Amino acid sequence: MRRLFITWLLIIFICIIPHYSAGSALLSKSYVVRYDKGRDILCDPYVVQKDDWVFKLFRQKGEISHKDFPEFLAIFKRLNPHIRNIDLIRPGQHILIPLKKLKKDSLPGQSSGIVTIPFVTISNLPDIIKPLSTEYIVQKGDYISRLIARGYGSYGTKSYKQGIVLFRLINPDVVDLDRIYTGQKLYIPDSSLRNKPWYKSLFDSSGNIIIKADIKSPDAKTPGPFISTDQQDNVQPLFATIASILDAKLLNKGIYSFPGHRGIDYKLDLSSFPVIELKDKTKILLSLSTNKNKKINEPDLTAIKSYRSNVKIVPIANKASTEQALDAVMESFEKKAFKNKISFSDQGVKVEVRGKWIIDQSYFAGEEKTHLCITPIINQDERTPDLIARYLEQHDIIIKDFLKDFKDTKDKSKKAQNENTAEDARPLKDAIAIDFSDHKTVVNNLLTAMGYNYTENVAITFPYAGIQIKALSNLISTVDGKSLLVDFGDLYGDAVLSIKKTGLGIIQINNKDNAHEVIEKLFDALEVSYAKAPTFLTAKRPNVYNTSLTIPGYLISNKEKHKILLATAPVNDDVVRFLTNNGIKVIQPLRESK
Repeated sequence: MRRLFITWLLIIFICIIPHYSAGSALLSKSYVVRYDKGRDILCDPYVVQKDDWVFKLFRQKGEISHKDFPEFLAIFKRLNPHIRNIDLIRPGQHILIPLKKLKKDSLPGQSSGIVTIPFVTISNLPDIIKPLSTEYIVQKGDYISRLIARGYGSYGTKSYKQGIVLFRLINPDVVDLDRIYTGQKLYIPDSSLRNKPWYKSLFDSSGNIIIKADIKSPDAKTPGPFISTDQQDNVQPLFATIASILDAKLLNKGIYSFPGHRGIDYKLDLSSFPVIELKDKTKILLSLSTNKNKKINEPDLTAIKSYRSNVKIVPIANKASTEQALDAVMESFEKKAFKNKISFSDQGVKVEVRGKWIIDQSYFAGEEKTHLCITPIINQDERTPDLIARYLEQHDIIIKDFLKDFKDTKDKSKKAQNENTAEDARPLKDAIAIDFSDHKTVVNNLLTAMGYNYTENVAITFPYAGIQIKALSNLISTVDGKSLLVDFGDLYGDAVLSIKKTGLGIIQINNKDNAHEVIEKLFDALEVSYAKAPTFLTAKRPNVYNTSLTIPGYLISNKEKHKILLATAPVNDDVVRFLTNNGIKVIQPLRESK
């Protein structure tokens, strides 16, 4: 499936990119991965161009729009809440175009939120630029700046400077840009190059052409700090895990250039010093604290901080666990940014979520009104069940459970996660719904749901004042042979005492009794053991970092040791399934049809 997907992406570009032999320069395109309704969605970050028409544009993009365009539009609206009317997109707007639904970990780097897919490798950049340029014969009065400005914008702009760089690349014989002559043949880079998906990957942050050194070359050198290959293999998964936990991007490829001291630019190698970019564009520079590696010196640190005011420098201890590394990141923020508890009520169900860090600050949540609940766990058995995580996400709480040290439990985690997913994939066993509209209906529905034999309007006789009286009542028959009558106010005075003298128990329910009083009269008479408003912990871990659900109603333990929850308020379907998976039969009020 993964090969098919990559092949699908290659087909998109095959009509515009010729094939070249392997070499040292790599062209690629970065895609964004966003989470929507339980699935990762591969998205194309796109800037709206002039004359773009929404339906024409979108129908040309990706698998989702091709298979189910209405579903595509629904996903697009959720991923682009800033676009209020898709018929009124404007040039310059940044949008995410959903392309394909992804299975978990189906692409490298998927958990970081950014997927970079290479699609052509070349040995000489002019070989790809020159065929996409126009051959031009210099006319009298021509000069280079005007020829480039036609397709790349005004003199001095970023795009103009890029055009000049490309011009130099494909016209190596032009040594002095101010000295061209009439009749001279030049190659002018076509402006259509700027619309190619790989165009941005040609340039570094300073606007220079990126030429990657051949790793087989003994002379190849990496600018800036260096981490040995073995250590880089160890820390990169750790940094990717941190980025995933924080719902952030991991920038671990390429070069960042900062104006350095004494006029010399400082080039930061992201493969050695990865950067995590939060949703508000705050950047966290992660550096491994070990004497075996080069470090960023103080003047360069000062330059980085002064040039990027929203950069945080976070040293990570050598061989740090995930929890220790995340601790270091969190310490770089103010303590008031975090809390460890959040509560809400859902139709009477009280929900309390506890975690080590609960964050709702803008630099983590962006413009979304969400809370990240981040908690370390010892093993996969302690994770919050997917059903509860999905339920909480409906209330804008994103659960982020992570293993304290993922290296020690990696294989076990995958196995446990597959088992948990299989458990949650079972067909939903619907809760038994009972009608609370009147006392007789409550009693009938409840006793039937609990497995008792209940018969209405049974003819009974009993001695009264020396004669046998006939009457109608309602009979409960228990499995141990015990019988009870249920009276809804039809029997009066001494008649009740006369019935009790026969040894037959009777439960009297009055019109003034509320639903709770009716239920408790039944339970007491039937000697049912119950607890009011039970609280359920959702994960197999201590309460200090757990989610609890307090449900109005009664938790019943019958003689067969089965547990029944009689909820007096509606319970969410995912919560019902969670309780059912844990051996609890759920009875709840009949929901009103919409």
